[in-house]
Amino acid sequence: ILQATMKPAELVAVAAELEMPGVALTDTGNMMGSFSFVSAVAAHNKSHPENPIKGVIGCELAMVEDCLNKKIKDLGHPIVLLAKNKQGYHNLTKLSSKAYTEGFYYIPRIDKKLLVCHKEGLIALSGGTRGEISAKLLNVGERQAEEALEWFKENFGDDFYLQLERHSQEEENRVNQQLITLAKKHEIHLVATNNNFYRSKEDQELQDILLCV
Repeated sequence: ILQATMKPAELVAVAAELEMPGVALTDTGNMMGSFSFVSAVAAHNKSHPENPIKGVIGCELAMVEDCLNKKIKDLGHPIVLLAKNKQGYHNLTKLSSKAYTEGFYYIPRIDKKLLVCHKEGLIALSGGTRGEISAKLLNVGERQAEEALEWFKENFGDDFYLQLERHSQEEENRVNQQLITLAKKHEIHLVATNNNFYRSKEDQELQDILLCV
């Protein structure tokens, strides 16, 4: 929970300053900020009808092999899920809740079986460098990564996106090129993403303190 220094209202304000058409809130493992976020978007759009912002509700969840298996410590890989409609929102709340009530072991978790049961109305992002596909490209092998990609394409179709991130890290530079190649080969959408935990460089130390709490 204590990862970002920005509150939802500030996130919306920054998006407006940068003239962004939309912004998503993807809290890790929960959806506790959703109400405040939606309220902030609504308030902005009411006071600035000439510059409306589309607020997208999402959640980053840890996906493991079997979320009911509590015998081994499996923290899995992150997957980012976005609600594209009301049904997607309801399914996202179910996944977030079940991650705690059924899959919790050290952290809230889901698995592919549970995800498939509640996938309607959801957009899935690959999860960045720690996501299953990127992690397998970096640490296992291209064949295994491609198999994981094919599973997402089969289950989400055009609602699956490969994430590209750029934080001047060597592993990102390596995996981004491989992801672009796979995207072209399998006709998968690419999306550039970034984790906005704080507003400016000056807030980095504050975020470090939050992570230590």
